[in-house]
Amino acid sequence: MKITPRIIAALVVAAAASGLNARNSDAPLSATMTARDAGSAQWFFAMAPDEVLPLLPANTRLDMLDYYNNGMERPSRNEAGGMAMVTSSADHRLTFEAGDSCSYELAVFTTPRDTLVALIETVRYPMPDSRIEWFDASWQPAKAPVAEPTLKQWLTGEGSRHRSEVEEAIPFITATATADPDRRTVTYTRTIDSYFLPSDAPAALRWLRPEVVQKF
Repeated sequence: MKITPRIIAALVVAAAASGLNARNSDAPLSATMTARDAGSAQWFFAMAPDEVLPLLPANTRLDMLDYYNNGMERPSRNEAGGMAMVTSSADHRLTFEAGDSCSYELAVFTTPRDTLVALIETVRYPMPDSRIEWFDASWQPAKAPVAEPTLKQWLTGEGSRHRSEVEEAIPFITATATADPDRRTVTYTRTIDSYFLPSDAPAALRWLRPEVVQKF
């Protein structure tokens, strides 16, 4: 769904109606989200339903934006008592921490017809691994425009001739994902190497690409 002036107006009204800007008296001033900000990564981060980010209710997210936009390296508390903080922000991409073991990336992809939001969750342990959820401009689940890489895509040219050996030595592949809305890509970087001790690393790893770039 493309963001239009009508949708922007509806989002602004919804934000006011839901009380997103309601603050405790001892809390910092809220980052003001207006129609001018609609479509940005910060806008979608602030407007996300609580069920999408259950550890980070709306007021906590607004605090996180306030601190970041004012140059304050001050963490907020998530619902589990862990630390949460925005770590980077650009027009269409925002990264944030949601605890000691989990980080997120929110990326906004726009086309003449649609707006898609990619929410990438990366769990660091036992080795970093990402999963991606896709949403439309109203935060409704959307069909993924690109699929996670298959083993065939991970295999190098030589590796494709040794597929059975790779499957036997490496039963699964973990990877981190990062999005680039400007290039319309999602890049997966393999992390399965850290699953093995250096002395036990299978030779089959040499037949896997270090990364796979999915473009759409």
